[in-house]
Amino acid sequence: MFFRYNKLIKNALKIEKKETKKANALGYIARTLAQATLPHTDPKLPIGTLYSRNTGQLILSIIPTSPRHGIPYGSIPRLILAWICSEAIKTKQRILFLGKSQNDFLKQINLHNNGRDIARFREQALRLFKSVISIEYSDEKKNDLSSRLLISESSHIFWNTKTNKRQKKWESSLELSDGFFREIIAAPVPIDMRVFHALSKSPLAMDIYTWLVYRIFVLQKSKRSSVFIPWVNLKFQFGVGYPNTNQGFQDFKKRFRLRLKEVLLFYKKAHEHVKENKIGLTLTPCKFHISSY
Repeated sequence: MFFRYNKLIKNALKIEKKETKKANALGYIARTLAQATLPHTDPKLPIGTLYSRNTGQLILSIIPTSPRHGIPYGSIPRLILAWICSEAIKTKQRILFLGKSQNDFLKQINLHNNGRDIARFREQALRLFKSVISIEYSDEKKNDLSSRLLISESSHIFWNTKTNKRQKKWESSLELSDGFFREIIAAPVPIDMRVFHALSKSPLAMDIYTWLVYRIFVLQKSKRSSVFIPWVNLKFQFGVGYPNTNQGFQDFKKRFRLRLKEVLLFYKKAHEHVKENKIGLTLTPCKFHISSY
């Protein structure tokens, strides 16, 4: 634990030396994905079973469409989605070019071109692209609204699995579905990809980072003096895998505090604007994480 935290401090100090845009590290995540999250670990649901997260205002469900692949989980789908959202915003195109080779693309999402990372990447990519993301939420008038998003309609993502292993064909582009593309473009949340990669050992830390950046932005724009989020709401949003017991609740709070502390190493502007007590967190307005946004 000490080694991890010490490494994060070093990364934070290094990142601090160069502004996000100048470091060519400006990325984006869809607003929806900053509010409701994928599982952190394998939910071990039977193949074909729906996964759902409820924030109170938004319900995100993941519906697998393949009898061979389950629910995407962990850091890799988050890295893929952040890359997709970032490229869609930068290019304003539904067709995204993935690079000249598998190695080239893996570098872009901070993975290595070795057997272990390739196997993990392939499995999680197939889970992700063979799922439908369903979003349900209510507007201020309490009208129920929903949309179902298929990330890509392509059946061959990144490689052609029928080719010889030594001569794998690299599928150099990915075409996003129209619905997912419009969801990204509608309200992207700016993030620093260096921070996202630095936190990638913990999917929870990645989620807290994007969530905090988004909540501070919304708070500033609303001109409210503060917003209070109860611990129970945070557990609904982030606490998948923790049992609905008092011990499960305490374990979640302990882990959330730890990962929030790590996130605040990189978002120092927010450090004095996130206060906690026994029943929840209070956020107050501060400067945006990426100053030019």
